[in-house]
Amino acid sequence: MRMTGAMQRVGVVASAEELLRLNMLYVTNDGSFQSAAVGMALTTGKTLSKVAAFKRIKNSGSWLRWMAKELMLSDKVNLTKPDFLGKRDVVLIDASEGALKGGVLSSWRLHYSFDLFNFQCRDMEVTKISEGERLTRHKINSNDIILADRMYCTINGMEYVASQESRFAMRFRVNAFYLYDEKGYKQELLPQIRHLEALESIDKQYFYKNSNGQLKPVRIVVMKKDAAAIEARRKKICGKIGKSKFEKLSPDTEEFNEYIAIATNLDYSNEQILELYRARWQVEQVFFRLKSLFGYGEIPSKRDDTVQAWFYGKLLLAALCECILKRMPFPPETEPYITDIVGAKFMV
Repeated sequence: MRMTGAMQRVGVVASAEELLRLNMLYVTNDGSFQSAAVGMALTTGKTLSKVAAFKRIKNSGSWLRWMAKELMLSDKVNLTKPDFLGKRDVVLIDASEGALKGGVLSSWRLHYSFDLFNFQCRDMEVTKISEGERLTRHKINSNDIILADRMYCTINGMEYVASQESRFAMRFRVNAFYLYDEKGYKQELLPQIRHLEALESIDKQYFYKNSNGQLKPVRIVVMKKDAAAIEARRKKICGKIGKSKFEKLSPDTEEFNEYIAIATNLDYSNEQILELYRARWQVEQVFFRLKSLFGYGEIPSKRDDTVQAWFYGKLLLAALCECILKRMPFPPETEPYITDIVGAKFMV
């Protein structure tokens, strides 16, 4: 615990249990340092000021991340790294929108890169909602495989990853950029995949033109969704079309939603690349639960250290819920306190 910098000195908050309690009060009470301090006084009798609570919470991010990771590993609810990846790190790059504390409309965007199998956020940045999602915002290592949604699948994004001698697997967006054959003739993807049956996959080698007009290779892996997934996507789109600001999809885009298409420069099999995509989706669901169940969408501040504590505190809550569901009968025979689940070995 001291190695992470969370407990630098002993004061009013004198133990790991008390520091964990303070952080949980912070993330479950609208990110308010004052409310966390009041909660400590009410539950432990320990009196500390708003500033004192802030100083202890801002140093807790790495410790909370470590606990969340170890909890997931110990209860085997973490993602298992496939053997075919070897020593490569798989990094999810994404962004989440939300309102600053007290706001109603989305006013900020949290950009982050997350190492899937080391359970670690590589970097994060809070910006105004007007700032777009782009890969060039993030540092990429040569050993990385970058997973990203269709918003990141641009020529500039692919060029940036390639310039870092890295690899990528990103959801391809129809009409995002033109595809060409090796002779420079434009190619249409839809006519070449319409023969696919449900859950059948195919891959094709295409090219795109960079800013200098040079042809660069890109592999497109496509799998047709099953009927249930297609219908679920159709209903979701119909619901969005009912909103005034949502434009109706073009026929090609609507048809393309029947497929999962991934642009990549990896040489793995179709099945392995689709397996990577599914791992990305599992992490997406974790963040969806954070936003819907734990109020992750309303960030308390823009400070990097307090955002880290907020972010990893929410992840720890998600990990705790997963573990409680696995361990406890329903309804529970007792109401365990949080440290009963985390365990003493995480508090050292």
